[in-house]
Amino acid sequence: MDDDIRTSKAILNYILENCIFAYDELCKVNKELVAGMSLGSNADVNHLGALNRMIQDYLIIRVGGLFDRTEYRANGGNDEVVSFEKLFSTHQGYQKIKSEEIIKYIIEQRHNFVAHTNKSHVENNFPITAKICNSNLKEQLVDLQNLLKD
Repeated sequence: MDDDIRTSKAILNYILENCIFAYDELCKVNKELVAGMSLGSNADVNHLGALNRMIQDYLIIRVGGLFDRTEYRANGGNDEVVSFEKLFSTHQGYQKIKSEEIIKYIIEQRHNFVAHTNKSHVENNFPITAKICNSNLKEQLVDLQNLLKD
């Protein structure tokens, strides 16, 4: 394995570890937020809500980036993103993960609300934490980690 591929795999693994942690934290904070909205709770729902949005946006940006295939010109050169799309685009396991509904949802949210704002998308399509936490996203992230071990 050449050094570029080894470095790319190390970067992707680092991002995946952070995404798995962020997923767990998002679901924990969201649970606290929902419980904090009940009568008699003294939870700081404004703080929990802000944490929920920050973690969710981070997770959407980073997970969506794992599937990016962008190339851009910078300083007279051609820079490419580090992504699974670049390393595993023809791999069946990768294609299966990429076709999962939660992955499609996250990519859509990244492109239309979180990383870029599409006015026509925003009107009724804010990211929904429950959709992320009630999905198989964590399993998909672990499956991506397993691809790096091959």
